[in-house]
Amino acid sequence: MKNLSKYFVVIAALFLASCEKETEGLSTTTLPCELALLGNATVLVELGAQYVEPGYEAIEDSVDVTAAVTVFGTVNANASGRYTLRYTVKNKDAVPTIAKRTIIVYDPASLTGFYKVSSSSYRSPSPSVEYKGETEVLIYQEESGAYFISDLFGGYYSVERDLGADYETSGTIRIDRRGEISLVSSSSTPWDDKFEKVTGSYDESSQTFTLVGEWNGYTFYLTLIKQ
Repeated sequence: MKNLSKYFVVIAALFLASCEKETEGLSTTTLPCELALLGNATVLVELGAQYVEPGYEAIEDSVDVTAAVTVFGTVNANASGRYTLRYTVKNKDAVPTIAKRTIIVYDPASLTGFYKVSSSSYRSPSPSVEYKGETEVLIYQEESGAYFISDLFGGYYSVERDLGADYETSGTIRIDRRGEISLVSSSSTPWDDKFEKVTGSYDESSQTFTLVGEWNGYTFYLTLIKQ
């Protein structure tokens, strides 16, 4: 029995020594770097213009480590489309912090741009919360006749109810030759469902979208004016 006890003591000692060796050089508590993008997370660049990086900042333990940030991705300002830049910085234990910026290169003659949600917009049935006319959504062309919209709710939950960007629901709409709108697709809402239907029209002279979106028994009437 004494020999068996000695055997277990030796095994335990070897196990602890192995663990110490594997964790050697790692700090007991590792905190990721703080990485902040300067400017907007989505940037519009006119076709043929030059993309100018707004900048970024990285901090580790109150020390500026911005020089250690690596940027992945490129932007071709001579080709319309959506581009993604990925910013990465690692702390002393090689734990990464990642941020992303979306660049939209667009033809100024297209419908692409930021649109203000008019205060005439509303939800039905309507509670006390209404649109204040201060929210913007992004619309840009994905392909001929098809357009991405950043929030089919028009900021009703994310801004007007102050729930944050996690409560935005993006989608793709199609505009036919008569300017009439239909829904192509909707991303999932925070409640794990999708918009059932979006109709409406686009008026070229006033650069205004009029959308009627149906979701979960509610109807959202949005008037979007290009800025």
